[in-house]
Amino acid sequence: MFISTSKSTLFKAFSSLVLFFFILTFVSPLNILAQTKVQVPVGTVVTVKTNTLISPEILNVGDTVYLSVVSDVIVNDKVVIKEGANAMGEVTVSRELNYIGIPAKIGIAVRSVQAVDGSTIIISGAKLVEGKDKMVVSIGLSLICFLFALIKGGEAVIPTGTPILCPTSYTITVNVQ
Repeated sequence: MFISTSKSTLFKAFSSLVLFFFILTFVSPLNILAQTKVQVPVGTVVTVKTNTLISPEILNVGDTVYLSVVSDVIVNDKVVIKEGANAMGEVTVSRELNYIGIPAKIGIAVRSVQAVDGSTIIISGAKLVEGKDKMVVSIGLSLICFLFALIKGGEAVIPTGTPILCPTSYTITVNVQ
């Protein structure tokens, strides 16, 4: 009985050691200890850019727009939002160009960005582009000839890579390494 108890104790100790090293390979205690909390204050500016061409011919009001962060956002010498991080926005205005000189219009509102710890930070920024208004010319000339009513207004697009400045909407705590 004494021998089996000692083997059992040895087996438990060995198993515990193996389990400890197994867990250690997946979760480094240095990473856990190195994490600190940083408060990102309200109004911290995040610059994002459009990832694709945005136009009323492609997108409608309510459609999701994907953006990315232009450069690292640093608070207290810690990166809280990495360059290239995902940001999301929404189309708020979408009007295609039309006859009688009515111009196209496209607008987006930036809603959120992803922090280094994977949390979502609410930001607010917007971009609105309107094409050239040719309504006065179209209506004026259509008095001479009705065919001038077929003049269309100018196009509106937000090109790929367009930067948008977006302040954070409230103070949030982010875990950083």
